[in-house]
Amino acid sequence: MALHLLKLIWNRKRANFLIITEILLSFLVLAAVTTVAVHYWRNYQAPLGFSYDRIWDVLVRVPRGIESTPEVERERFARMQRLVEAARQMPEVESIGHLQLGTFRNWQWNSAVRLTDGRRVDFNGNRADDELARTLSITLVEGRWFSREDTGQHWDAIVLNRRMAREVFGDAPAAGQILPVAPNPRRASNSPPDRPQRVVGVIEDFRQFGEYSTPGNYMITRNDIISAAAAPLPVPGAATPSAASAELPGILAIRVRPGVTAEFEERLVKALHAQAPDWSFSMKPTEDVRAEYLRNNYLTPLMILALLAGFLLLMVALGLSGVLWQNVTQRIRELGLRRAKGADRARIKRQIFLEIALMTGIAMAVGGLLLAQVPMLGWLGPVSGPVYAASLLVAGSLLFVLTSFCGWYPSLLATRIPPAEALRYE
Repeated sequence: MALHLLKLIWNRKRANFLIITEILLSFLVLAAVTTVAVHYWRNYQAPLGFSYDRIWDVLVRVPRGIESTPEVERERFARMQRLVEAARQMPEVESIGHLQLGTFRNWQWNSAVRLTDGRRVDFNGNRADDELARTLSITLVEGRWFSREDTGQHWDAIVLNRRMAREVFGDAPAAGQILPVAPNPRRASNSPPDRPQRVVGVIEDFRQFGEYSTPGNYMITRNDIISAAAAPLPVPGAATPSAASAELPGILAIRVRPGVTAEFEERLVKALHAQAPDWSFSMKPTEDVRAEYLRNNYLTPLMILALLAGFLLLMVALGLSGVLWQNVTQRIRELGLRRAKGADRARIKRQIFLEIALMTGIAMAVGGLLLAQVPMLGWLGPVSGPVYAASLLVAGSLLFVLTSFCGWYPSLLATRIPPAEALRYE
């Protein structure tokens, strides 16, 4: 049966070539849309690693026009700590923490380390204080979060997500280990050695960019602004002891008590301005920040792509239906002869559908060969191989549904042709 249908398709190769080309283009477009959609869906299933329920983001903007000196930096750290304490004293605040790069924002710190065994590990990084885990309900799977016992150590305290801990240490416990970083060959001989980094804990994850972002390696470094605010000023000509670095936080994360209304925002901003009159603050619930970020960075581009693909597929479906209808019209004598020789309507309809399915299979085979080059050329980006394969299966299934729908009316027309009228057709 298949060989017979292939012969029929080959005998009308000019008309069928147009149909196969339209189906091929539809398959390529569907493959692109389904790859993005399945990738987002798969990412959404992974744990976020923190909670944004009842969290308010306070964006802190520090004027940078003043020349940065050790005295100025120390005063800024002290003022930032006073802001944290002022917010903590408000009765509506359940807990407060800070981090350098806020969640659900296009702020990122991309970095990499070269391990002693020669491997390079890429990761996204951030800085956080001792209270952030409790504020954001970050899930710990090993060890602990930062605490005051990390102050004054000869190493910097870090927390890794499970993925990065497994990549660096394998199946061995990561908590308590020093990150095995290879010496920097570019470091000057007279410069002090880099401070080692000790893993104090492992978290499930911290997907800073939301549920649709691709899970990856993540490292959080302790940001001790309390010690930075009390650090002694450097003495000219004297050796400066190595100390943990600190950065001014960009975001204060505040978990409020249930029932807090928007009126709290005005009072909190006034309290913060009382401590830092020349600094600016903007406050918004993290749920609103998340909704806006996901809409602008993930959902809107996907919807635009889906609308364009839907419009294109609609045009292809209309064109395909017209071509198939014309194809059936030109084959009235052939189909009528089959009816005259005893073929019932079900067989005629099955023949039309099988021809469409066979042409769809030919188009998908060609498209599959083209799309198989994408992972070989390294164009998949963050999309994994299994996700890409599943996307192609989804696209192929949708394409069979589309072509079957387009072939329904032409096949219905073919079954309505009376044999006597078909044999007289000129």
